[in-house]
Amino acid sequence: MVSLSREPSSISSRDRAGGSPDGRAAGPARGRQAMFIDRIHAGRLLAGNLQQYVGDPDIAVMSISRGGAVIGSVIAEALGTDIPHIFYPVRPIPCASIPRLSLGSVAGDGSVRLDNMVVKSLGLDMSQVLDIIAEIDTRLGSEQMQFRRPTPFPEPLAGKTLLVVDDGMEAGDMMREAIMHLRHCYAASAIVVAVPVCLADLRKQLKRHVECVVDVVSSVCVGSVARWYERGVRASGDEQRVLQRLFVGAPSSRRRSGFDFE
Repeated sequence: MVSLSREPSSISSRDRAGGSPDGRAAGPARGRQAMFIDRIHAGRLLAGNLQQYVGDPDIAVMSISRGGAVIGSVIAEALGTDIPHIFYPVRPIPCASIPRLSLGSVAGDGSVRLDNMVVKSLGLDMSQVLDIIAEIDTRLGSEQMQFRRPTPFPEPLAGKTLLVVDDGMEAGDMMREAIMHLRHCYAASAIVVAVPVCLADLRKQLKRHVECVVDVVSSVCVGSVARWYERGVRASGDEQRVLQRLFVGAPSSRRRSGFDFE
């Protein structure tokens, strides 16, 4: 198992104010100078900070969004041909009476993490909670089935280091849910968060719950993740081709409507 004692350094957004990380002039994106050409470019830069995991058979890449899936695909290819890449969307179970409160989470593989103590303390109707879970499960299951590669059961991931990937973190709610869900449902040896851009304060918070946080940019103000990409939420032709390779029914790069990472 690779040691996690040395964490790759991230780049302050102030250090990169003049352009993108590879020296290419970056175009404007909604009032901010874009950092990345697209998510493929971001994935290559992020993979460069994950070189300690190259060829490690105890690594699995887990992407929690479609934007993260493009980045995760690049990372998995860079780390080695036998590194599994898994699409693993996770959504919180909302509480109707307290919007910001999560009762647990549901993942695309059908696994559920439910905080029974919170449910009981609030006196919630369990049948209503189960209806909400079923609705989320149906939606995520449909999304999961579009991914062309099979989702493994927990046993093959036991003892592995899971690289949890997204295309950026603003508030980090989805990443937190994914971390708690993976801790609960999988006997992973370690969890490493890997994102191109991360709020500096959030980075410090997450490091208390995972073995390592790896990024390209650690910014004092992230704003919308889309603002760090030249095309914003619009997928480039190269990104659409990656999505077609990863997902059934992904839009063709020849379609004018394209695809939005929203």
